[in-house]
Order: sequence, then structure tokens, then C-alpha cells
Amino acid sequence: MVDIKNTQMTFFDEEKAAFRPIHYLGSKLRILETISNIIDEIDPTFGRVYDIFSGSGTVSSYLGRKRPVTSVDIQEYSRVLTNAVLQPFYENELLEIKKKLLQYTVTNLQECIEPIIKYEEWALAKAYGKEIFDICELVEYGSLLPFLNNERENISDGLKKALEDTVNRLAGMNLIDSENSITTRYFGGTYFSFKQASELDNLLNMANSFEGRLKDIVVAATLSTASEIVNTVGKQFAQPLKAIDSKGKPKKSIVTKIIKDRNIDVYQTFEDQINKYFYLEKGNFNHISLCSNFSEALDNLTDDTRVVYADPPYTRYHYSRYYHVLETMSLRDNPEITMVKFHGKLKMSRGLYRTERHYSPFSIKSLSREAFQTLFSKVSQKKVSLILSYSPYNAEKESTPRVQTVSELLELAKQYFNKVELLSVEGIVHSKLNAVDKNFDIPTDAEILIICTEASQ
Repeated sequence: MVDIKNTQMTFFDEEKAAFRPIHYLGSKLRILETISNIIDEIDPTFGRVYDIFSGSGTVSSYLGRKRPVTSVDIQEYSRVLTNAVLQPFYENELLEIKKKLLQYTVTNLQECIEPIIKYEEWALAKAYGKEIFDICELVEYGSLLPFLNNERENISDGLKKALEDTVNRLAGMNLIDSENSITTRYFGGTYFSFKQASELDNLLNMANSFEGRLKDIVVAATLSTASEIVNTVGKQFAQPLKAIDSKGKPKKSIVTKIIKDRNIDVYQTFEDQINKYFYLEKGNFNHISLCSNFSEALDNLTDDTRVVYADPPYTRYHYSRYYHVLETMSLRDNPEITMVKFHGKLKMSRGLYRTERHYSPFSIKSLSREAFQTLFSKVSQKKVSLILSYSPYNAEKESTPRVQTVSELLELAKQYFNKVELLSVEGIVHSKLNAVDKNFDIPTDAEILIICTEASQ
């Protein structure tokens, strides 16, 4: 069915043509054209495609240029991003956003946290002069939430006073538990400088002055900004920098990164990002973005749906851990933080993770087979085709094992579809598996696609 020659592509050209809203694990930037070509061959009528684990929205954005897309993800930040990359954005709206931004550059929030902003600027200035303890201490222990939870009894007097003064000011201005200070209170000091965090809050507050589609675009550009400026390894949110070692010594090796990231201009980065959303090519279709469980979404496939594209997680790692900051920024809901036992005492987790995080059944060994069975069964019942992305692993390279093997997925798919094909994106392997070949050599270095057509149910 699938023509290998037509699906191969130049990765450089593909990445240049695509749009990446945030730094995202498992991004499909490199195989977008391949996915699009396969969908076009399956459905030359250009009907609707369901992208049911839409993540950062990269696939939805690319496909949405020439066919209607319904993007689905269980997390709100994903719905925001995909709605922003799929919906129209007009010049007068861009000008309105930039004009309104001037009203939000200096706010009561920044006046409240002035003590900790000045302390951080002082610590950064010392770091330029190779005195690094104070900035490393702030990165390690300077978050407001643990301080409010009485977990910072052993910090230096200067940092303690800056935090105390900041807390008192926030309380005096009724911002101590307000959604208007949520990024600052939860993630300032740890993931961003306090100045940056307060400016991200300003952008979210500005977004609140809009409604619907335009609000999502402003929030999305803010999330993109947060992804660009975050002060972590790899620009993800799974774990903050460890700035002080087990012996209480500051880590010299990360100070350059701390200084660099915490000096990135938030408003300039936001302007760059909002411009990207404005210039993004979008198709004139009835796109839909849903925050929903995949199973419920499959129960409600619209009549014009022709293909379902699925890229569920395959490892034991839960993606919600990597994007909890963006989820909290999107929901602005003052979530409870997970607690861990440290030296016999319960303390807030270093990453300040939400207690209400999504745990995908696809990442849980005991639940994954049933989850895949639900996926295959419900798509088959709707008489539409399924394209399933999969990233194999090479045990010799100590990659993270998958909770389901390729062979297991192929056997399961065969129960619901009469035609099952396996395609290596790089063209190394392309085999029709109308009968699953037990001796088939599964590639371990290339993304593969399991293509299921001709539903048997």
C-alpha cells in the first residue's frame, strides 16, 4: 500500500517546514511528511484525521494544513497548544495583543516580590565574579512553596529575609494564593528566575483578558516562552537543576547555564513566539481540539473521520512529569504538591510535581495491553484506519525498554484489522504482515509505523 519512495524525505527540510511549540520528548518533527504521505494514500479524499495523543501539537499542525484535524490529549496544556496552532490568527489580533502587553509589563506582583528579585540579581552579580554559593543556594532552596511549608530552616539569613519579605508583601496584596501569582509561587527560583516567573504570570494574566481562541493563542505563546527560558537540563520540566551537591558544595559546572538562562528576556521571547504563531501556515478547516481521554474520544469519532493517528507513550516514564509546569500554568489551579520522605520527614518533591498528574495506562506494564486492545478495538469498530507510531529500543544500547514489544502489538493489531503493515521511516524495513512473521527483524534504530487498514470488526 505505502510507496517507500514517496515516504522518504530530507530531515533538514522537514524540520525547517514544521513548527515546534515547545521542547518535547518524542517529537515527530523528523517524520511529519512520512506520516502525512501515508495518511494521504489511505485517504485521498482528505477527510478528518484524529490525532489522539497530540502532545505539543506538531503533528496536528502539520496535518491541519490540508485536512480537518481533531486533536485529543488528556492534558490541558496540549489542548491549548493544538488549538493555537490550528485556529486562525489575524493581524489586527496580533497588534491588539502587542498593544495590551504594554499594560502588563509592570504589575503589583513584581512590586510584591521585589525583595527576592533584588536578592537574586545580587546573587547573579556575585556569580559573575566567581562567588557562586548564593545563586546556587537560591536555585536549590529558594522556591516560595517549600518556604511557606516551613521546610527551609537551614538557609542563609540573606535568602531567608528576602523570602520572608516577599511572602509578607504577597499576603498584604492578597496574592499569596492567587492564580495571578501561580508561576511565581510554584516555579520561581527553581525553574525560572523570580523576575522571569513574575513576567510569565503577567503574560498569563494578559491572556485572561481575552476569550476562546485568542486566549489560547496567548497562553500557548506563553508556554512556548516558558519552554525556551526554563533553567533545566534539556529544557524539560522533569527535574530542576541540582545546584548543590550532597556535601553542601555549590556545583561550578552549572553556573554558566544558570546565568545564561536567567538572563533571557521574557517579553522579547514572547514576542518572538507570538510572531511564530501568527506566521504559522494553517488550513481553513473546521479543526477541533479536545482535552479528553483517548477512549472517550474514540467513542465519539465524527462521521467525516477517515484516519486515526496514535502516538501513545511506550515506556514506564509518564510524560505528565515532564510537562507539569506547563499544565499548572494552563490550569492555574493551585495544585497540591507531591510529598517525599527525606531524613524521616515529609517534604515537597524537588520538582514540585502536582499530586493530580495523569498516569497513562500505556506506560504501566499491567495495564498497557488492555489499553492497546481498547485502541485497536474502538478504531476498528468505527471502520476507520489506524496509524500507530512506535519507537523501538536496542537492548545493547541500554535504551529504556518498552512496556509492549513490536511483535506483541502486531499480534494484537491483527485481531482487529485484516491488513497490518510495518514501515520503517528511514526505509530500512517495509513488510506487509497479513500473517505476523515471528522471524521478522524488528529495527531498533528507526521510528516505525504500524499501519492498520481494512477493519475486521
